[in-house]
Amino acid sequence: MSIRGMATIAIMVGGAVSGGRILADWPGLRESALYEGRDLMPTRDLRSVLKGVLRDHLGMPDGALDGGVFPDSAAARPLDGLVA
Repeated sequence: MSIRGMATIAIMVGGAVSGGRILADWPGLRESALYEGRDLMPTRDLRSVLKGVLRDHLGMPDGALDGGVFPDSAAARPLDGLVA
C-alpha cells in the first residue's frame, strides 16, 4: 500500500501580523469533496498569502508580483488584511 497526499500550512508570526484567526475553507471529507478521491481538496493558493504580505508589508506593486515574483499567477489574487 502506498501512502500519498498533499498538504501545506502557512503560519505567520510577528508584530505586523493581523493575527488571532484562522483563514481556511473546509470542503469536508465526502468522497466528492476529496482531491483525486483521496486527499483534502486544496482551497487556497499559497501565492495569494505571499502576495498579500509582499504587497501590504513591503509595498510591492501587483504588477511586479504577477509578472516578476510569481509569473503567470494573476488568478491568485493577494489576500487582504494579513499585516497591519
